[in-house]
Amino acid sequence: MQGKPRRWPLLVATLAVSIGALSASWASGSNTGEAALKPQATVRALQTAAARYRDLAADWQPPAAGEPLQQGVRSPRVAQLREILRLYGDYRGTPPPLPANSQPDDHRYDSALARAVENYQRRHGLEVTGNIDSATLMQLSVSPAERAHQLEVNAERWQKLAAQAGERYLLVNVPAYELQLVEKGRVTLRMKTVVGKTSTRTPSLRSRITNVVFNPTWTVPRSILLTELLPKARNNPEAMHRHGYRVVNYGSSDTRPISPETLTRAAEGQATLRQISGPGNTLGHVKFILPNKQAIFLHDTQAQSLFKHNERAFSHGCIRLKEPEELAYALLRPQGWDRTRVAEAATGDETLNIRVEEPPRLFISYLTAWVDGEGRAHFRRDIYQKDQREDASRADSQAAD
Repeated sequence: MQGKPRRWPLLVATLAVSIGALSASWASGSNTGEAALKPQATVRALQTAAARYRDLAADWQPPAAGEPLQQGVRSPRVAQLREILRLYGDYRGTPPPLPANSQPDDHRYDSALARAVENYQRRHGLEVTGNIDSATLMQLSVSPAERAHQLEVNAERWQKLAAQAGERYLLVNVPAYELQLVEKGRVTLRMKTVVGKTSTRTPSLRSRITNVVFNPTWTVPRSILLTELLPKARNNPEAMHRHGYRVVNYGSSDTRPISPETLTRAAEGQATLRQISGPGNTLGHVKFILPNKQAIFLHDTQAQSLFKHNERAFSHGCIRLKEPEELAYALLRPQGWDRTRVAEAATGDETLNIRVEEPPRLFISYLTAWVDGEGRAHFRRDIYQKDQREDASRADSQAAD
């Protein structure tokens, strides 16, 4: 970064003050209760952040390639990385005190730089290690101009939601692997989610959660039946039976044991598999129904270990929830349910289908950038290449004009 006028301190300060005066709806911390902007104000916050990132472009240079770096090492690359993180506002402190008779060392990866790297990793949805690994270096190599464009693209997406959110709404951000409940301008519930794999993507949609089902059964979709469960049932029908699977004819609620005959009917499209409710059910203890053409719903999961992953695109398209009982409580509380009643319903033996009397709007959205309540821009990986496809489509339209 030698030889260029160093304008970044003013720009970073301006960025923090200008956007910091705004509170954004997609804060990335774990606490709830923080202020949430109305969608239209979020649009303005994103546009402001985009303008500031474009201003930063003149003072940015891509980081030098090299091996991973961690605290304690010395490298000429460290000085450049410190300047990049200072440019973005992640490096806000000063180096720790030096031992007596020591000289400042710009090439030393100290604790202050490690904290700055952690800040950067949180803002970009990376594993927080404080080390410069390959994933962190890849994100650092994205220019401020590209980030500005990413913010602008997401401002357009928020614009489409602005007229429909209302005072109480649920927002599932697919690339952030997170659900939020916003009530009267505050985030009152936040939890991790698992979303669809790149081959079975969770679609963007707008709906409402109309019913909460405790101890649900699971009727296996035909695509999963043919590709995954039918071969397993043929290979080991006894194990499938122990896991609660039965054969059910389409249009009927009567189940039959797994047998060569019933599996043939399933293979021919006359029947499918249904898993009875219980502790081993794939949908867990709670399912949330929302009207939509794609047969998407939200649900509990037996695979709680998946929530340990930083990126969680593992499902067949439906959305798995880390804390489904908390969402059930939030939805049913206005009609007299308390946490004890929710817990009893979830752990009981009976399947209960409870209508939500005041269903909030639900937005399953694809937002790869937002601004938090402290004015910091956050970015997520374009897991479905939706940003990329929209850019290509926009370029094609402009070429046609």
